[in-house]
Amino acid sequence: MFKFSIQLLVNLFILSSIFSQKRINTQIKFPSNITFKSLKILFDNGKNEKLIDFQLKENNGLLNDLFFSEYGSLKISYTLNNGIANNDLIFINENPSIIEYYYPDFDTTKLTYKLINAFDFAIMKNGFLEFTKKEYSDCKEFLEKYSDSIFNNKPNIDSVYNNKFSALSRKELEYISLNPKDYYLKWYFRRNLVKSNLVEIQSVTDVFNSFPSAFKKSDEGLFIKDYLNSFSSFKIGKELPLFRVKDVNNKYISLNDYKNKTNVLLVFWATWCIPCVKEIPKIKEIKSKYGADLSIIFISYDTNKEFFFKKIKEYEMNWVHIFNDIDLINLYGSYKPIPRIYLINKQSKLIYDRDENHDIDLTKLDSSLLQLHQ
Repeated sequence: MFKFSIQLLVNLFILSSIFSQKRINTQIKFPSNITFKSLKILFDNGKNEKLIDFQLKENNGLLNDLFFSEYGSLKISYTLNNGIANNDLIFINENPSIIEYYYPDFDTTKLTYKLINAFDFAIMKNGFLEFTKKEYSDCKEFLEKYSDSIFNNKPNIDSVYNNKFSALSRKELEYISLNPKDYYLKWYFRRNLVKSNLVEIQSVTDVFNSFPSAFKKSDEGLFIKDYLNSFSSFKIGKELPLFRVKDVNNKYISLNDYKNKTNVLLVFWATWCIPCVKEIPKIKEIKSKYGADLSIIFISYDTNKEFFFKKIKEYEMNWVHIFNDIDLINLYGSYKPIPRIYLINKQSKLIYDRDENHDIDLTKLDSSLLQLHQ
């Protein structure tokens, strides 16, 4: 009976994981005689945004991709041959949907659209813009006047910029807190305010806590929660957040796997990060010194997988690699700079944090490891 219950729980977990991933089935239609100067479609799946390679004739305008949020969103940006540019934000769910563009009233200088099982949330968007109209206008006017001078060693201008945009962010949070059930506002919150450095993290957290319980427990809500929790400093002597993810060889990696076996070095890096690359020889030296008693896990911010594999082979980085796992990066503070290094002992406790230890050349990391072997 006990074994049956365990198996049932495992099956339920697997099913919930499957059903938490949904798939868009959307067709985008344009007039047959249309010509673009440019067309770009960005798809937000609830965790990250990616550019869709959209070929009208080759795939009949069909989009099919996984998403994890309540709605996936498409930002459709285009410029017609007459120079008119537009940006449309459309939300879709797992139901088959159509976004059809057409010329209104025989006017071929611009496009409009009709939606079937797709949504632009225009009513809520317009209410949001009306509520923040004054603050938005102040920011727009300021940018038009001083855009060339912002963050250009002019402290007075930078200070005014921060004040104006902070006021706009606070006003946006106020409106979202008054309408916590509206999805467009939750989307805007995740995309534009969660990672803002213009308002206090506690204010952002308070608004998140006002959202419906079902949203907070969803993949999208947990993604936001992990990011907000990552602002709490990791404490020396405490356990770091646990994770279980696949490495580049499709093997599951978990911090629990190393407990009571080896010390673990977690390194957040990227191939395009020059300081990260420069200290690879030092990490190799440390690995050689402590051998099997030290396991190394590199978590990469890279997005080009082919280039990433080329570089880890070139640098002879013979340890565990995790490629651009957004959930894991988010959990450990995606807003924090790289390289970022943590040392975890065999009891799964944090004993070294490169930032907290102010360790520029990794000498303190070597000393921390040495102490573990005395």
